Amino acid sequence: MMMTLAEEATTLELPSTTTSAPAAGARTYLDPLDDDRPDDEVVVTTRRAICRIALVATEAGGRFEREAVPHDPMSWMLAPRALFGGVSAVEACLDRDDCLRGVLIHGLSLGLDADPEFVDGLATDDGDAAVIDPGSGGWRSNVLPFARSVPDGLRLFTATVVSNDGFETVQAFHASLATEEAEVAGRLYCRMGAAAAEARIVDGFDPAEPLVAALVSDAICDTLSIIASDPASPIAAGLDLNIEQRFLG
Repeated sequence: MMMTLAEEATTLELPSTTTSAPAAGARTYLDPLDDDRPDDEVVVTTRRAICRIALVATEAGGRFEREAVPHDPMSWMLAPRALFGGVSAVEACLDRDDCLRGVLIHGLSLGLDADPEFVDGLATDDGDAAVIDPGSGGWRSNVLPFARSVPDGLRLFTATVVSNDGFETVQAFHASLATEEAEVAGRLYCRMGAAAAEARIVDGFDPAEPLVAALVSDAICDTLSIIASDPASPIAAGLDLNIEQRFLG
């Protein structure tokens, strides 16, 4: 079950100077700007695992800024998540599978928490995972054959919008599956109203589009490239991606 941004209620507070003891079973997160202490917990890990944490933190921070999410990405990294079995991203994402879950939830804008089985289903089918191909620098999928059937003519459409009504400037990116451009135009109108009249809708996906480069992360660009080449891919199911930024004046 996905959680929308509006439903997110988890907050994090750095330790206070009070002497009250933490609740039983509570996890204490220490201020990273304080000096190390002899009684600090020692965590043994690898350089690769540290890079996984950095990757998820970068995706979280980039998405929160891109979508103007009214939460602190550091709090997201430190708060317990159902996505990671009840532990935080900082602890869980040392592991490769949890790292992939963290990248997908932000790359695909799936809310701030989700059922791990749902997220895994976006990248797997019959146990085969979508993995990174180091030779190409992007995502590839070894999921064959695909069990999901799609309507004839269904393909990926993407749209960019730059609109100014004199009070607010809207810059937006949209991606969804459709059989014709008119379907996408209707979705944009329902979402954006009159601003949708400024939409530039294209069949497929061009990561070199300037507004795409400004709004869309590398991870989601790689995912959309897969979907554009194969709309029957499991990661395409239910795609309805909208990224917006708004400026007053």
